[in-house]
Amino acid sequence: MRRAWGLIATAALMLLSHSAWGIVRRDDVADDDYINLANLPQFAAVGKVQINNTGVGSGTVIANGWWVLTAAHVVNGAPVNSISFQIGAATYTVRNVYIYPGYSGTTHDIALIALNAPVAGVTPALIYTGTNESNQQGHSVGYGATGTGQTGYQNNTYGTKRAMRNIIDLIISPNGTIDPNGSILLSDFDSPGGGNNSLGLATPLDLEGMGAPGDSGGPVFILEGGVWYIAGVHSFIGDPGPPAGNGQADARYGDILGSTRVSSYAGWINSTVPEPASMTALAVGLVGLLARRRRNR
Repeated sequence: MRRAWGLIATAALMLLSHSAWGIVRRDDVADDDYINLANLPQFAAVGKVQINNTGVGSGTVIANGWWVLTAAHVVNGAPVNSISFQIGAATYTVRNVYIYPGYSGTTHDIALIALNAPVAGVTPALIYTGTNESNQQGHSVGYGATGTGQTGYQNNTYGTKRAMRNIIDLIISPNGTIDPNGSILLSDFDSPGGGNNSLGLATPLDLEGMGAPGDSGGPVFILEGGVWYIAGVHSFIGDPGPPAGNGQADARYGDILGSTRVSSYAGWINSTVPEPASMTALAVGLVGLLARRRRNR
């Protein structure tokens, strides 16, 4: 059994795509249910990453509002002045891009975007630093192409914010082996009849879904202790082949969504985003100022 899961995971990695990914829904559930889920307040920090106003990815506002968390392959190779971040009716220009130093084109698929101004009117999302992602209910959000598990994604259906729910079934290492300390989270797209199960249990969630072109870099949220955290960043989809899949990574039932595990990169994120240090310095400065004022009274 362990070797079988490892082979499935490896197949998913081999089908890594440099397109972005979005949300494909169950064929027996209304599209509006996925749209309504995406528009809940806890997902308000998710926006579009635009490349030359044509290519579309996704990202999430974090830290002090000046930063966006996304996938490395969304921004890799793009000139900084060609990238923008759109959230609601506002568009923000980009000051710099930081790609994880170990990004290889297929692994360590995570990046940070530094904006020229803080995003207004949105509470930044928190990154997850724990180790309890496995078997949690992940909420994925994106603006990409849609369709159903029977049809797969349909082109020219981009631009609407949707969300889905999937169980985080497995954690793997970049070489595709099952590893609780690995850096990739896997979820599968179970069909309503249970005949297309690739990982974990065969029973689909009420708003089960799969990625599709349009929203790589989008978040996988989990709820822990009453707080919503970003646990994953959408990176790729893969198909394990028959009997669960059809051999094509087209977002039909049985396909697997791979997301970069944010907790594996929390140290790099916190060292790149200067907010914690800046806030500490500010706090020390305020303490010193108050002390001087007291002495002068």
